[in-house]
Amino acid sequence: MMALINNWDLKENNNDVYNGSGAEGRYVISDLGASLGRTGNSFARSRGVMKDYVETKFVNKVTPESVDLVIHSRPFFLTIFNFPYYRTRTRMESVAKHIPIADARWLGNRLGQFSAEQIRDCFRAAGFSPAEVEGYTRVVMQRIEALKKL
Repeated sequence: MMALINNWDLKENNNDVYNGSGAEGRYVISDLGASLGRTGNSFARSRGVMKDYVETKFVNKVTPESVDLVIHSRPFFLTIFNFPYYRTRTRMESVAKHIPIADARWLGNRLGQFSAEQIRDCFRAAGFSPAEVEGYTRVVMQRIEALKKL
């Protein structure tokens, strides 16, 4: 899901599982601010820039068993001097690698239940301009279709 919206801030504290009274946990994302732009290091990434989002690649590699999606999170190379930070940020890219085809297709089919109008409503509610609403909706729907076709 984070690759679908190009979220580059995949820190653990931005994601959580709430265990309610039922048997299943609820997976929640608490911070999506670093989304809808270009992923990458602090010099390359952007957020909320439709042109960057539209131009980014979504699927990197498909094998008969799995798919690799595109999330660039490797930090600027000089941050290696803060090795724990560098290692943590670099490892974040692995969450979009070797995703079983069945799982990716399942997500695409689930998200494919949303209509274009429902997706537009999400972007409208977030305060995007009419042109941005249309652009983001188009790309999200294309990415959902890509998952469904795996």
